[in-house]
Amino acid sequence: MNSVREGYEKHGVEKYYELHKDDYENPHEYTIKKLLVKAKEEWNIHGSILDLCCGSGEVSNCFNDCEVEGIDPYTKDLYEAKTKNKCSSMTFKDIIKEGLNREYDYIISSFGMHLCEESMLPMLLYQLSQSSENLIILTPHKRPDCNGSYFKEKSRMKMDKVSIIWYKKH
Repeated sequence: MNSVREGYEKHGVEKYYELHKDDYENPHEYTIKKLLVKAKEEWNIHGSILDLCCGSGEVSNCFNDCEVEGIDPYTKDLYEAKTKNKCSSMTFKDIIKEGLNREYDYIISSFGMHLCEESMLPMLLYQLSQSSENLIILTPHKRPDCNGSYFKEKSRMKMDKVSIIWYKKH
């Protein structure tokens, strides 16, 4: 398999992660780390962090000095093994239905929220806004666009076709 995107196309998202739940690696990890180091310094990211769609811990490993936990329905065991952090296996549907029931200083999602069905995005953003004032998205796409009723874009950076966008609750 040459890319995660090809894997999604061939197997579908759920089947792809079923096949790669123990060996998943984000091919953009180097760029993600560079962007996060820069954002952490420039945006003063600190405190408690939820690594939403945490994969194998690319985001969490950049915040070893913070209180971090993850959520990923596919790679929970891999994440916990690589980061030693706690991880929930909630799906987007679970978050929409149940909420997060915890507050975080930041929710950071790297290469995950673009997989949320567009019809579900407003309710997901609502639930996220109930748990944090700050939402940071790393994405290779123009989606998801989280500007709207719950969050407004505060800042953005781009490197090697990857964008990091900081949204603030309004």
